[in-house]
Amino acid sequence: MIRINLLPYRAARKKENIRTQLSMFFLSLLLVIGALAYGHFHLKGKISSLNARIDEIQQDIVQYNKIVTQVEKLREEIAALEKKLDVIKVLDANREEAFYLFDTMTNTVVEGRMWFTNFEALENVTITKKKVEVAEKPKKGKTDEKKKKKKKKKKTIEIRTVDVVITVRGIALDNKTVADFMTRLEAAEDVAALKLFKNVKLVTLELIEIPQGKEKPPIYLKSFEITCLRMPPKASDTGKGKKT
Repeated sequence: MIRINLLPYRAARKKENIRTQLSMFFLSLLLVIGALAYGHFHLKGKISSLNARIDEIQQDIVQYNKIVTQVEKLREEIAALEKKLDVIKVLDANREEAFYLFDTMTNTVVEGRMWFTNFEALENVTITKKKVEVAEKPKKGKTDEKKKKKKKKKKTIEIRTVDVVITVRGIALDNKTVADFMTRLEAAEDVAALKLFKNVKLVTLELIEIPQGKEKPPIYLKSFEITCLRMPPKASDTGKGKKT
C-alpha cells in the first residue's frame, strides 16, 4: 500500500495564506496611510487658502472701515450744513418781520425822553392737547338704517401755538415816560387796524444813578424792562404777503 505524506504541502499552503493575509494587511495599511496623508495635505491646503482669504477680508474690512469713517464724517458735515441752511432760511424768512417789528417798536418810543438798551424777540411754542369727536365710517354690508348712522369717537389732537415774546430794556427820564411807552405799545396797530402787541407787562422799574463828574451832580434815571407778546403777523404787515 502506497502512503503519501501531505504534511509538507499543508504547511506550505498555510504559510502562503499567512503571507497573502500579511500582504493584504500591509497594502490596506498603506492605502489608509495614503488616504490620511492625502486628506491631511488637502485640508492643510484648504486651511491655508481660507486663512489667506481671511487675511484679504480683514484687509478689506480695514479699508471699508476707513471708508465708513469718512462717510460718517461726510454725513456729520452734511447734517451741520443742513442745520446752517435751515438757520439761513429762518433768518431770511424772518428778516422782513424783524425789521418791521423793530421799526414799529421804534415808532412807539417817546422821543427825547427814553432810549433802548436791549431788544429781544424769542419764539415761544405752546402745545395743548384737545379732544375732538371724529365720525367713524360705517362698515360695509350693513343696510340697516340704525347701523348706517355714523358713530363718533373722541380723538386727541395737539394744537401748536407760536407766540413771539418781546423783551425791551431801556432808560427813561421818569415813570410817566415808561407809562406812556406802555400805552403806545398797547395801542399800536398795523395797516389793517389790528393790534400788534398784547400782554404788555412792566417787569422791573429801578432808579439808577449816572455820575457826571466831580463838580456836577449825578443824574437819576429810570431803568425799565417791559415784556409783551407779538400778535400773529398778517400778510399785510410787511406789505409783501409773507407770513413769518
